[in-house]
Amino acid sequence: MVQSRLQLLALSFVMVGALGIPFKSSAQTLPQLIEGAKKEGQLILSWGTGTMGGIEGAEAMEKAFNKTYGLNLQFKFTPGPAMPQFASRIIQEAKAGQPSSSDLFVGSENHVARMPLKSFDWTKAFPHIAAPMIDFDNKVLVVTSRTPGFSYNTKLVGAKEVPQKLEDTLLPKWKGKIASTPYAASFDRLAMIWGEEKTTAFLNKLVKQVAGLIRCGEDERIAAGEFAMLVFNCDLAAPQEAKEKGLPVDGQVFKDAGILSYWYVTVPTNARNPNAATLLAAFLLGKEGQDLLHKTEHSSSHLVKGTPMQKFIAEQEKRGVKFTSYSVSEVVKNAEEHSRIRQKFQKILAGN
Repeated sequence: MVQSRLQLLALSFVMVGALGIPFKSSAQTLPQLIEGAKKEGQLILSWGTGTMGGIEGAEAMEKAFNKTYGLNLQFKFTPGPAMPQFASRIIQEAKAGQPSSSDLFVGSENHVARMPLKSFDWTKAFPHIAAPMIDFDNKVLVVTSRTPGFSYNTKLVGAKEVPQKLEDTLLPKWKGKIASTPYAASFDRLAMIWGEEKTTAFLNKLVKQVAGLIRCGEDERIAAGEFAMLVFNCDLAAPQEAKEKGLPVDGQVFKDAGILSYWYVTVPTNARNPNAATLLAAFLLGKEGQDLLHKTEHSSSHLVKGTPMQKFIAEQEKRGVKFTSYSVSEVVKNAEEHSRIRQKFQKILAGN
């Protein structure tokens, strides 16, 4: 009987190893993580082509990451689906006892709040990571700060006409010239600031100004003059990138709607290479990692000293913008309410 149990136990070890499903890593210090990463020998990564610089971003990360930690790990990157779909995939993989499609997940609070994630004592292993950068019981790190606002065509919206407050978008001259998103981007977050009643009343007025629904990042349609503005956009990174390409596009934050949201990096519990993934997450919160993200993603974290985003937030606060954010824990606590409000706002924008 004892021999039979031992054989079954040994078989289970073989099966887990074959599936690539790691046991909970006991590595807690930087040397232990580096040693563990050496044994893992690789990183399996996947996210959308418009996230973290896509393929080029992953290649740049590989070089800088290995140089920082004295490693020679291969980054096996595969373009993945949109964040909501990818989060669902990793959840299903965990339930099925399969390894995660990516050792590191990148997503918003709505995505990471429902995923099985590893907890790690970040401040103990990495002195450059401070408590404000950590959320959700040590499971996630703020990798970039995002400031939703609006994108606009600089030829159709004069310098003196640029809206300062949300109410300015309701002026008669903008009727039929505004676009919004089919997923009501950031309006659920606005409701956290204004309240559901006020936000609903505003949205019912705005929809009369809206000429069409487009996805975030389709700034070429703003540049072409199809729409004068996109309200809200998902972030100011897209219009900034379009502007740098020479397109007549710019973006700004509304003074009365200072929404501060985040992208998080986190290690799924079913990651194949948890040590290497933990190192990569920490690397991305360092100066070199943030510089790389700003170059490839046009974004960075305002919580990291000296980043463009830290400077931008300070400038906007001087302009009179008061930013509001909410944690992953709050999302978990109010998940059903947020979902209800989001669906309600989507129906309003769709004309239902």
